[in-house]
Amino acid sequence: MKNQLLEGEKIITQSGNELVTLTNKRIRYNSTSFGKAHLVSIMLNKISAIELHYRSHIIALLLGCLFFLAGFISGTQNEVEAMIGLTTAGIALIVFYFLTRKHVVSIISDSGKAFHFDSKGMKRDVLLKFVNQIEDAKEKDAKL
Repeated sequence: MKNQLLEGEKIITQSGNELVTLTNKRIRYNSTSFGKAHLVSIMLNKISAIELHYRSHIIALLLGCLFFLAGFISGTQNEVEAMIGLTTAGIALIVFYFLTRKHVVSIISDSGKAFHFDSKGMKRDVLLKFVNQIEDAKEKDAKL
């Protein structure tokens, strides 16, 4: 990103993987993987919302717990095949839930264009600091 800075632009912060870069003028999401590239750049004065949310498939967790419980009950009734099938399905659904849940940051422009990125491994206080940095940079940009 350093080669792509605008005149007078300075990097405020950047994600460890350089996926998201915040400068004093814009925020940029630049993702490349497996022959794909996705670039979204939003000027700070065009940001209308920032959202931190948690995505998960809670239904998978609930069904997994119900299947596991039904399997346990089947085991107490000496229904071994039902017990094995239900507990296996229950464990699979519970594992699916934990493997697919993630924290997501969404940055939305006033035109409705948005980008979303997984904040895997980032603690909530780090995410809140990042949001505050965006808001501070946006406020300073508005005063110029």
